Amino acid sequence: MRKILVPVDFSDLSTDVLEKAGELAKVFNSEIYILHISAPQAFLTEDASSLPNIHNPDIEEMIQEDHDLKAMVHYLLERGVNARSGLIHGPVVSTILREAEKFGADLIIVGTQNHGFLYRAFIGSVSEGVLRNSPCPVMIVPLR
Repeated sequence: MRKILVPVDFSDLSTDVLEKAGELAKVFNSEIYILHISAPQAFLTEDASSLPNIHNPDIEEMIQEDHDLKAMVHYLLERGVNARSGLIHGPVVSTILREAEKFGADLIIVGTQNHGFLYRAFIGSVSEGVLRNSPCPVMIVPLR
């Protein structure tokens, strides 16, 4: 297990996922790729001319996300773990899967929160989408 992909959303669960990834990376001398996907926003309207430009995410938010990713990388580097990060704008699950293949990931570590049936039925679950379609093994870290 040389390469571990760790998608994060900056929730409290991201800390647990990063800790688990760091532990495994130290044991196996693995490289960690921390990935954050800035998801496109969906707008429901009949008039496309009234849509905001969804291809330009808020710059301040992206700067903050980049700063947070760099802090995560720094955290791992200080613990002797080889790490890098990426900030990509796109659909979450398919972007994670594409990046896993590009990176040559041997493992994807994702977090999951306990949402109810209606949430899973209508919104879906990123961890479930990754698990079902991943090109490599997936470890799921539950919310403590």
